Amino acid sequence: MSKVEYTLEELLAHYQGVHVRGSEGDVEFRKTLRTDVLTLTDESLRKETLSPDEADDLLAYFGWNLWDVLGTRVTEGESGLIPRQEYEAISTVEYIQSYPELYDLITDAVGPDGVVEIGATARREIGTKVNALHAWCAGVSFVTGRGILMGLGQHDATYRAAEIQRALQFSRRLYRGLWGDQGPMFASQRGYRVPVLEGSPWLERFREEATWFDDPEQQAMYMKFNATTQLLVFLLHFDNRLGLGDSGPYPTEDGGFLIVRDHFLNEPAFHWFDVADELPYAITQAMYFKPPPEMSVIVNDLSTTFTRPASYLPYLSGMAIYARDTWDTPVSQVRQVTEDEMRKMTDISQKATMRLYKRIAAMSRRDRITAGVQNYVIDWALPYVRLAGVWDQAIAQGFYEWDPLTSESYYPLAQDGMAAALLPEAVIATPGAASLQGD
Repeated sequence: MSKVEYTLEELLAHYQGVHVRGSEGDVEFRKTLRTDVLTLTDESLRKETLSPDEADDLLAYFGWNLWDVLGTRVTEGESGLIPRQEYEAISTVEYIQSYPELYDLITDAVGPDGVVEIGATARREIGTKVNALHAWCAGVSFVTGRGILMGLGQHDATYRAAEIQRALQFSRRLYRGLWGDQGPMFASQRGYRVPVLEGSPWLERFREEATWFDDPEQQAMYMKFNATTQLLVFLLHFDNRLGLGDSGPYPTEDGGFLIVRDHFLNEPAFHWFDVADELPYAITQAMYFKPPPEMSVIVNDLSTTFTRPASYLPYLSGMAIYARDTWDTPVSQVRQVTEDEMRKMTDISQKATMRLYKRIAAMSRRDRITAGVQNYVIDWALPYVRLAGVWDQAIAQGFYEWDPLTSESYYPLAQDGMAAALLPEAVIATPGAASLQGD
């Protein structure tokens, strides 16, 4: 049978030319799966690894889910400052080469239940990168990595099959901790809601300590703080979303909703964050909105908020802001930020953004790509390495180094321009979601 070819427009509109986005697409796509791997039962998480069929089903769903949340983004175009497609594509090769062994290192240190407990950090703490985005990254990395490697002609679909089956179980354990129940694995299966702090004391504290806006000027000041720190966060993370995480929506009694947003501003794992050394590691914004009744809101697996109609920030009605000074500051010492400190942070963030922009602009193209790869590869696994207490072992294992195959991929992907073609294909058509068994 000849292979069916689809146009770019068709692939953007329907996954593999068939499946749609959203909850309807989730339900229909799950009907194509052969196993119950998307249900996080404690019994299934005790197994050391997934079966080939389970791994195939999880990769297949990750493929649809990746397309669902990112399929439209690949048409955004190249940044004039940061070669994002190049560094993302190169990073995916490193995931395949190093992440299975890195996950083994973490699991050996804390055990399967310890991995679940690390994932549960999201339900107890704010200002942590243990969030839905990083749990998603822990598994989707194998879809993107396989797609790029196969696109380069480096390996077929069976490459590192046993290692990937085992690594996907690590992702499932993180999600079990994230949700705190034995239910579905993805936010897309849960109505696109990530209310991980539900039932925690944080929600009551936010409500009690929030500032409710009396006039437009006060609201504008808080919105400027959000926008300024967010701009810095994106530049610090080389134009990607790793420095931002939303949870929610949490319905409020007045018919509105709460979004809890983390901005990660001072990460010691990367040398260029020194421009933000006057800022705390993370700030958390408990953001209250009172929109029109017809507005709908979701938070997807990337910890990203979307509404219909799209503009929700004008309906910001109150906010409480908190600072976590270092990544390992005890959560009991997370402190509320006053309006005076908020103004100072806004000013510092604006200046830091300009300093970093100039620094990146002065870097060579290869240095920009190298920094982007470092950010992507390290940050995706960073919170788990830290909480497992295996930082030194990970460094000795080559956490900051490129595998020889990753180095070799630099030339076709970055110098020959193949990233511009292969990365969109990896996201939209997801060849990396193909069966590990090669069928």
